[in-house]
Amino acid sequence: MNNTHVKDHAPISIWVWFAGTDSLKEGEALCFNTDYGTAASKDGRRNHFVERPSTSNNQAFAGVAARNYSAKSTGQMVELYAPGSRGVNIALGADVNIDTGILTMTVGSGGEAGRFVKAGFEGRGSARIRQTVTALLESSMTGGWSLATDGVTLTVSSTTGISAGDTVVLLGGEDEGSSKNIVPGKYQVSSVTDATTLVLASSAVAATPGAALKCTGYCYTGNPVAQADLCDGEESGGVEFISPPNTGDDDGSGLSFMSGGVTYICGGVTIGTEDANGELSDGQFLGQKKGIHCLGTLTTNDAQVTLATTGKQAATEDTAGTSGDILDLAEATFDAADELLYLQWYGVWVELAHSGCALATS
Repeated sequence: MNNTHVKDHAPISIWVWFAGTDSLKEGEALCFNTDYGTAASKDGRRNHFVERPSTSNNQAFAGVAARNYSAKSTGQMVELYAPGSRGVNIALGADVNIDTGILTMTVGSGGEAGRFVKAGFEGRGSARIRQTVTALLESSMTGGWSLATDGVTLTVSSTTGISAGDTVVLLGGEDEGSSKNIVPGKYQVSSVTDATTLVLASSAVAATPGAALKCTGYCYTGNPVAQADLCDGEESGGVEFISPPNTGDDDGSGLSFMSGGVTYICGGVTIGTEDANGELSDGQFLGQKKGIHCLGTLTTNDAQVTLATTGKQAATEDTAGTSGDILDLAEATFDAADELLYLQWYGVWVELAHSGCALATS
């Protein structure tokens, strides 16, 4: 039992090696580097080395940074607060209210990985909120922002309170192909032009797009944090944000989904030519859960999830209210905000619940 002053937090502290060369902010999540070294060789560093949450380590939450750490070119020892810690700070990408739900670590390759933005499954990598904090300067979770073809001029709902030096996190957005897409990550505000326009210090596209790109993200000053209790138990798997390509891709390569956790599909996108389709791989262990949630409207064509192995829908009822057939489940189609599908693996994916999205047997 951790004995502390009644006004203090109750952390479970561990010291680990962070091999990353970037800086860490207090409350950002880190995961164990479970595939460190040679796969066929035993290596204890997989229990002591940590890295930002990614699709390869999202089932191995280690804890949140106990304080800010400046960048080190050779890596550094850092203190983390481990699962089960109570009253510690988590790094926010959302406004929160005390005792209202949970937030879950963001998994990704951009600089946003490790912040707590959306809710996923309960468990390691999620946190129960114990403080009301209103800190975001601006946010769009439905693809309502627009990035000009220069890659730096960003139109938002309102620039009130935003100034040079603030941080913009882009979670995803339109993808024209050939690197003409929103590049997820953290960007610094260079200047504010007017009531709805700001300029980023660096480009958020790898190649010049043919038109302005819709995008999803949020903006904050400094490092907003909130008191929270870190969940323990099974791994939550984190949450990720993905973007369908504008042209669609119906051969199963248009979307990819991490194993477990909750995948949020960024909306506000027109998908031309054909549906954007992605294959959901089989689960890695019995009881593994998977959630897919569409954030905003998709027009012209849809986002589709095809199960690698045909699964089962939830039991249905006929018009008399008696049990009906349990139908096969092969794919789900999303095209509107807040459509969702939750599954659990029992040798096949079994539907737990769905809302809005269309389920099909083939």
